[in-house]
Amino acid sequence: MNKFLVYLHVEPYMKQWLIHSFGNPVEFPASSNENAVIRRFTQKQPTNLKPELPSADEIAICIPACKYKNPATYNYLSHQAKKALTESISDLFRINMWNDLGDLSDTSCKKMSAFRSWCSMHGIDVEYAETVRMKWYRMRKSYQNRGVNLFNHKRCRNNDF
Repeated sequence: MNKFLVYLHVEPYMKQWLIHSFGNPVEFPASSNENAVIRRFTQKQPTNLKPELPSADEIAICIPACKYKNPATYNYLSHQAKKALTESISDLFRINMWNDLGDLSDTSCKKMSAFRSWCSMHGIDVEYAETVRMKWYRMRKSYQNRGVNLFNHKRCRNNDF
């Protein structure tokens, strides 16, 4: 059986990470949250819409097989459903990045070298290392602003940083 695909616009570094991690077209693990989002929001193609064709900046994602929603029939994601899937993928990327990089206090190299190395290990062009670095710092800062220190696993005040 042919794979049924949906096409999603993501940032270039995210596209590179997805292809490196899940192949091209992207095929998420069977019990993944991303497949659950796809299964939940796929619907029949509206009669007034033509099937979508991929553009150069989009990535192909496989619709998982499902007993109660055959991908041959249920193969359309609305704009809002694609937004939900993009959010789910972004969360997965952030979790992967944070788990691998952590707080970077235990490295003897410069932080930027660590970001470049992480990008290289995950199939992301090194030119996007600064983007990944900014994403990492924004994550850390948003927790610190709430008094959560992710590194010591305890709550603290803003002036403790």
